[in-house]
Amino acid sequence: MLLAYRFRLLLLTIPVALVLTLTACSPHPGAGNWQADAENAMKISRINVVFEGTADFYTPGREDSIRRCFWAAIGERSLQFQCVQSDNIDIKETYQFFVSPTGKAELKQNEQLIGVFNKIPYQADNEKQSSSKQKMEQK
Repeated sequence: MLLAYRFRLLLLTIPVALVLTLTACSPHPGAGNWQADAENAMKISRINVVFEGTADFYTPGREDSIRRCFWAAIGERSLQFQCVQSDNIDIKETYQFFVSPTGKAELKQNEQLIGVFNKIPYQADNEKQSSSKQKMEQK
């Protein structure tokens, strides 16, 4: 009888714990779409950081990413990217991404600044993608 009671109690606490865990989880400030503030040495124009732990670096005029990355939070407002080059997956690189409270982010490698990025609002990014699709359909 006691064993059955404990089992029922366990079954009830698991969903409650799961709900509390999921509701406490919020996206990292670095998650989202970022656009370069100015041209940089790597010519990265855009970085997409997905909440699920992946990121892609893009350059102008190229639809596929130049870097494919996994990311992990290394601070409240900072991420670390573990990346491979899209053209050569044997080349592995590490980057850091520091997000300021003002909505700008710095991409660094070995403490050297690569570029400054601005967060693109989600809606604006969707409009940009749909206008790109419309242009492609017109061709």
